[in-house]
This record gives sequence, C-alpha cells and structure tokens, in this order.
Amino acid sequence: MIIGSRGSKLALYQANLVLKKLKSLGIDGEIKIIKTRGDQIKDRALHSIGIGVFTKELDLSLLNHEIDIAVHSLKDIPTVWNSRLSYVVLERDYPNDLLIANKEDIKVIGTSSLRRRAFLKELYRDAEFKLLRGNVDTRLRKLKDNEYDAIVLSEAGVRRLNIDLSEFLVYKLPILPAPGQGVIAVAYRKEDKKIKNILEKINDKKTFLETTAERKALNELGCGCHVPFGALAKYEGKRLMLKVAVANKDGVIKKESSICCEVDEIEKAEKLGESLGRELRRCIREL
Repeated sequence: MIIGSRGSKLALYQANLVLKKLKSLGIDGEIKIIKTRGDQIKDRALHSIGIGVFTKELDLSLLNHEIDIAVHSLKDIPTVWNSRLSYVVLERDYPNDLLIANKEDIKVIGTSSLRRRAFLKELYRDAEFKLLRGNVDTRLRKLKDNEYDAIVLSEAGVRRLNIDLSEFLVYKLPILPAPGQGVIAVAYRKEDKKIKNILEKINDKKTFLETTAERKALNELGCGCHVPFGALAKYEGKRLMLKVAVANKDGVIKKESSICCEVDEIEKAEKLGESLGRELRRCIREL
C-alpha cells in the first residue's frame, strides 16, 4: 500500500504509525512524500493562503491513484471536502496547546493561528503576537534565538516527537483546541471498498464520534480557518459532551457554549455538532 505523507518529522512519524498499524494486519506498505502548498509558502499566515493548504496536493494524488491512502492531521482537513474521499481516525492523543516560553515576562508570542492568537489575548493582554511558521524544530530554534519570548505548539506533536522541553517554561493552555486537534486521519477513496474495509479495522470509534461533532459545529458555523473557533468533545458512557467557543480577532470571546446528550452512532454526533454550530451562528449574528 502506498501511503502519501508530507515530509516533516511529525508528518513522517504519523505516516509510520499508520504503516505500523497496517503491518499488524499483515499489510506492507511504503511512504511517498508529497510537498503541499503550506510547506512551500512559509512567510504568510495559513488563513491567507487558502483552504486545505496541507492536504490538497495529497488528496489530488489520492484521487489520481498515485497513492492508496493519505495521512493527515485531522485539523488540517477542510470541513467541506471532496465528496469522493473519506477518512478514518486513530485514537486521539493529547488535544491541548502548549505555551513554551524562554522567560517569565512574556511580551512577544509567536503563532500563525488566528484561534491561538485570539484566545491567548484574553490571557496575555499586553503581549505582541508575531507570525511564526515552520516545523517544530524551526519554531524551537527561533525561540532559543530569542526571536520570541514564547511560542505555541500542540501537545500531541511535542509528545510524538519526544521533544525535550526541560530548558523552557511550559504551560498547558486553558483554551479550546482546533476541531480534530491531536488526531491522525487516514484518507481514502470511497470507491475503494477493499481499502475501506482494511482501514475500518484501525478506526477508533470514540475519537471518530468526538471529532465528527467538533467538525460539524465548525462547518455549521461556516467560518473555516478565518474566524477564531475552538471545540472539544468527550465521549464517555454513551454520552457526548461538546464544548465550543468563538472569538473575534481582538480576543473578545463572543460566545461559549456546551451541549451533552446520549450518542451511539455517527449521525447523532453530526446532529449534535450541527445544533451547537447553529446556536453559535445565531448568537453571533445577534451580537
């Protein structure tokens, strides 16, 4: 099986994890590196480049039968996606964001995320926010070089790469993550029933239900990556709790909301997310 992946350390770790799971099913494979638009353009904020900046080229390779599956970070997959593609997910690791600082007095924070910047403004009102792009190593190097006082990384990425942060101050941020953050997704062509049947064996139902609700809320809100939006769902004992929040670009929280109900199938998770997304959209219009 040919597995499409971006070429960063984190992307290759995730692709190799998928390969390991496939090998446990008796299926061998090889990884094919594909460069995306998001990898090529590093001097602009992601929301200014377009939709699917880390997924589009991989998805095209998949549709053109150049690869059999594509490994993505789920948060990078647009909520409005190609109708010929679908995905499964691995078990979620850590959804949180980490603030990694080289000093206690934080004046300059590096991030390219509208969501992180907006929600952090509530916590660090006097800080300046500067664009930060690049892989994890590049971001940490810039922090060491004092280009920033602090940067933001996903906890899942740090743990997957087993990065030693002992020389820094590390804070787990009390903000809602991006929908699907910390989740590895494996995309495939819907028409390929053989591959679908294989991938369903590595799909984590709990994570799939949680992230479906998160992504449906974002889709219903209709803001994509252009509005600061966070969401996190927890599925326990057949009950799904979904929390969401949306802010404006100045860090003012416009609306926070949560909903909980019994969910045992994907359609109910979708309806839960849609319901909360509609509520948020209505409240924002009123505000």
